[in-house]
Amino acid sequence: MSLGLLAPTALAMLATLLLPLLLHLARRDATRPTPFAALRWLRERPKPHRRLRFDDWPLLLARLLLLAVFALWLAWPVLHGGAAPARWTVVVPGAAADALPPADPDAPLRWLAPGFPEASGTIAPTGAVPVASLLRELDAMLPSGTALTVVVPETVDGADGGRVTLSRTVDWQVVPVASSPGMTSDTSWPQLDVFGIADDDPALRILAAVARAWRPDDADALRRVTSGETPRAEAALAWWSASAPPPALLEATAGRTWLLGPAAPLPEGTDWQPSAEDAAFERAACGASTCVRWRGAFDPARDPELLDPGFPARLHDRLRPGPMPARIAAADLAPASGLTAYPPVPRDLRPWWALLVALAFALERWLAAAARRSTAA
Repeated sequence: MSLGLLAPTALAMLATLLLPLLLHLARRDATRPTPFAALRWLRERPKPHRRLRFDDWPLLLARLLLLAVFALWLAWPVLHGGAAPARWTVVVPGAAADALPPADPDAPLRWLAPGFPEASGTIAPTGAVPVASLLRELDAMLPSGTALTVVVPETVDGADGGRVTLSRTVDWQVVPVASSPGMTSDTSWPQLDVFGIADDDPALRILAAVARAWRPDDADALRRVTSGETPRAEAALAWWSASAPPPALLEATAGRTWLLGPAAPLPEGTDWQPSAEDAAFERAACGASTCVRWRGAFDPARDPELLDPGFPARLHDRLRPGPMPARIAAADLAPASGLTAYPPVPRDLRPWWALLVALAFALERWLAAAARRSTAA
């Protein structure tokens, strides 16, 4: 272990050590009248003998110590080469409690969560945690000689950066997922608002079937509205008129996706592009909104694919694209190794050094008060 300074230029403050010396010398040279009984035995021009002597030298030393310790605190002392832990074991929240490794006093279990709190005696963090980001942070924080064990449930709800590459080989232990009997999945689906569709249009039967598949217990799953009405905030939108959707309506639904019928033209200056997610759909920009359409005829008599049981889910995914998947199998998230090891992080001694500054200041104040009491006496 060795002591280092991250800001050695702050040692220039050591020049202030001259101030206490000068102050104490000035106090020594102060004129002090001395009464004499008779002056005839004194020479006419006495030559006093001067010696370099400081008054109150304990107080002087305390002030010099205070300035020196404060200058070193400003220079940011750190400790290099401290004792590194042999192993770290972290647990990804969601792992079954009965599958965790036994407690080890030399390597206590910690949660893979911000701050890496100890797992013993604490409640597991709730919600998804950024597993990949935290693994990178932990790899940079730990010395290169510290082994890392990660206990991870079979599925991870925090795949924020894909598979990570670290500077060390990780002991990746996959365990069962903790049971959550009270957990229920959200199966809510949107309602469907259709603009400008005729009663005899064969597409109406398909759209009604889609709405019933989305919300089988909702009598208002499908609503036919006119261009002058405002669509429902949580509804999926379909435009089935032979004209393009009005710009005002597109502006009012900015950020939402419209399903356009085969006869509905695009706003001027836009073109259809094949959808990368589903080749049966096309996509185009509609002002501040987005438009999609079925590439074939939206007629079950001419396109039997519309009668497929999976069509409602496909249409939902085009109108309501879901977020990027954040759940991944733990086996697919196992880190790879090969990065260059990070430089060791020195231990910051400033908190302890601040305590020394406080103690030196308290000592200086105590000695100064004692010197004043002695002078007054």
